[in-house]
Amino acid sequence: MSPSRFGRPRALVSLIAGYLVWSSCFVALYGLLSVGCTLQLQLRAGPFGTNGLTLLLAAVWLLHLAVLAWLIRSALRRRTGGEAPAFLRRITLLLHLSALAATLWIGLPLLLLPPCS
Repeated sequence: MSPSRFGRPRALVSLIAGYLVWSSCFVALYGLLSVGCTLQLQLRAGPFGTNGLTLLLAAVWLLHLAVLAWLIRSALRRRTGGEAPAFLRRITLLLHLSALAATLWIGLPLLLLPPCS
């Protein structure tokens, strides 16, 4: 595939990568919450006075946040130079930042509310 006026196809995939991570986090958290409540994982004690389900959900959430941080870091590095136009690089960075905010938002109830209420 030849480069278009928007740069290589990799730049277009990078454009939506942050929201792919967000959607993966959303599905994983709510899927694990449903399965964990069915299996009553919240009844198993974990370290620090928490329950096992909350720890599992927090670990999945933190993993997704780490991937988003890596995407933002790589977008900041690509901001100068590169194959994609400057506009596309700026939009990619802004989309990654908004995906990070959305991922923070969907994970905060994990820390504030008990699971399986």
